[in-house]
Amino acid sequence: MKKLLCLSLLATGAMLYATADPLKPENWNKQFSTSGKALKIAHAEKENAVRFLASFPDSVKDRWLYPAIALSPEDRDADTLHFEIRAVQNPAGRGYKNTLVIFLDAKGKQLGGITFPAPQEEYSLVTLKLDGRLKFPLSDAASIRIGLNNRDAQEVAMFLRNIRFGKKAPAR
Repeated sequence: MKKLLCLSLLATGAMLYATADPLKPENWNKQFSTSGKALKIAHAEKENAVRFLASFPDSVKDRWLYPAIALSPEDRDADTLHFEIRAVQNPAGRGYKNTLVIFLDAKGKQLGGITFPAPQEEYSLVTLKLDGRLKFPLSDAASIRIGLNNRDAQEVAMFLRNIRFGKKAPAR
């Protein structure tokens, strides 16, 4: 993800890197259950988010949605990942088997992942500390997937916004 903005937060002593236009649907790779009917990616302008809408036929049991976006060199030096997420299922309230951020190398091989709390219909902020939780150097990652395994709903709309990596500023 191209570095668009670097904010120095004096109060927390952290540096935040904004990701490269995650609101543009074309910056995301479609990664969803191959048995899914369709995946539509769109900019949800009113929410300042990107929306992923996946539909699954009744016969399909493996219902997952993990769109991928490339990392920038600055992202690969971070110690924290922040994003806001919400998800709406149809029918509502069916739940999720897994919710993960998956890290991939340049060849698309999975390096590992970190779970996060299941999304609700309203936005929640997810902050994942990366230091000490990854079993590989973050510098080996070329992209991330953020997503979920839909339990049994026929459709899920996942919204992501404010995706950014952070790094604590060195102590003076």
